Amino acid sequence: MATQATNALPAVHDVPRREVTGAWFLMFGYATLLTGMVWDGQWHGDVGPDDFWTAPHLLLYSGTGIIGLTCLTVVLLSTWARGPVTGTPSVTVFRTFRAPWPFLVGGLGASGNLLYAGADLWWHEVYGFDIAAGATPSHLGLGLSIQVEIFAMVMAFAVLRRTRAERWGLALAVGLATIGSTSAFGMVSELLFDWLPGLAPRVLGLGAAGALTLTLIVGLTRGWHWPAAAGLAFLGVQGALALFAPAATRWYADAIGQPMRDYAANAPQALIGFPATFPLIALVTGGVVAWAVRRGVSPIVITAGVGALVGVNTTLFYAALGMEMSLPVTLLAAVAAGAGTGWVSWQCAVMLRRFGVRTGAVAGAVTA
Repeated sequence: MATQATNALPAVHDVPRREVTGAWFLMFGYATLLTGMVWDGQWHGDVGPDDFWTAPHLLLYSGTGIIGLTCLTVVLLSTWARGPVTGTPSVTVFRTFRAPWPFLVGGLGASGNLLYAGADLWWHEVYGFDIAAGATPSHLGLGLSIQVEIFAMVMAFAVLRRTRAERWGLALAVGLATIGSTSAFGMVSELLFDWLPGLAPRVLGLGAAGALTLTLIVGLTRGWHWPAAAGLAFLGVQGALALFAPAATRWYADAIGQPMRDYAANAPQALIGFPATFPLIALVTGGVVAWAVRRGVSPIVITAGVGALVGVNTTLFYAALGMEMSLPVTLLAAVAAGAGTGWVSWQCAVMLRRFGVRTGAVAGAVTA
């Protein structure tokens, strides 16, 4: 049983302006980072040689710098704030600084990113140019740190569901997160499952990434509109990156006197980095959610089913592109991974919704 707190809990609209503004700056920083990351992937495919100081790298680390400074600013403003404690649940760091959870997570991710950036600089200086992403400890560390920054951005917008603009912000955050999660999820899945015969590990990882983001917005919004909105946001982000990265790569190669590879297709790698059919699945998810809610289907069943659907879509997309795999084995594994990720995502959504509803300190609550 639980005894109610004697003091009223602040409502979701009590989120301080510093956290609202900080959430949008986290998104701006991550959008900058993602643009640099996709541009860097296009550069490796079409040109090749690089070092730490190339324009795509500098754009990527500029985005990380924006995230880190945003998190530091919000933490300091939260620490100096007077009056009753409101806003997202926070933790006290070094017995002094009050850090709201999304901005603590974002600060840790940005710190790790910059730390591994130094390792990446050292690696380039020792081993030279054209290091394949994911093949070095520094790239793996960068990918995992970036994933932490993604989680921070989504956490910040999970609190902001008060207005239509903020819910669109959540949809855009999910669209950005879906594309950006390909790096960490792809690398980790290849490390874990590359030894399994017939299985395409990257398909498994990307299916889990898509299942996580899509089912998360289902769990956070509890409606059919916003999964479809997330698909629309994904379409806009992927389309913009597909237009930008090849053009920027050609321009930059000409500017620094680097020739294009003889076999460079000059095709937008952003269109195959994650299934371009994802917006269709997001639209179908909206319909599935509307149908299931009217019939009283359990939310966990809904999210597990949506995750399995994302796994099917990811497998069939890469099979159509000719990726080497055993289709039955990979399809079965992707469906299982997607359904499991959907279940986990629902649990995460439940916790994040409490961040948005129960802001501030919980005074006098007793649980037995």
